[in-house]
Amino acid sequence: MFRYFFPDSYAKDVSDVQYGDLKSNGIVNLLFDIDNTLSPVAVPEPDVKTIDLIARLKDMGFNICLLSNGGYKRAARFAAPLGVPFVAKAGKPASKGLNNALGAIDAKTANTAVIGDQIFTDILCGKRNNIYAALVRPVSGHEQWYIKLKRVLEAPVLARYFKKQRAALKNGAPDDRAPS
Repeated sequence: MFRYFFPDSYAKDVSDVQYGDLKSNGIVNLLFDIDNTLSPVAVPEPDVKTIDLIARLKDMGFNICLLSNGGYKRAARFAAPLGVPFVAKAGKPASKGLNNALGAIDAKTANTAVIGDQIFTDILCGKRNNIYAALVRPVSGHEQWYIKLKRVLEAPVLARYFKKQRAALKNGAPDDRAPS
């Protein structure tokens, strides 16, 4: 059951995701969540750090699409300075928005990664569709009440995931970037 909720990797921040490793494993398409993954919820446009990261990833040969459950105006305003396509009101963890994002960058599930901050939307969406799913820590604690409720429900799943990662490290498995 937990396999749908456990990410394939964990990073403290989107800049800490091991993009070189993804690339060497055949992943060339990245689907990023916006809110609390790339930016705090209340920030309408990407900051310089995010613009530089997306530019660097494009230079590395990645195709990028933003995949957001947020509204169209929010996603469009955020995507414009990045020069990337977007899918708003994606309905994650459902597949329709994900499929639209894959189509926007002509991607296949086998060479794509979903990167987001929520287990029950971003990670579940990726895992249900056999897509590599990378979890990042939320960039801000400022969230809507229903997201805060989901964070409470995520806590035992994350505790189990990190416990499994620590056990794997003790047994010589590769580091999955889980915090100690």
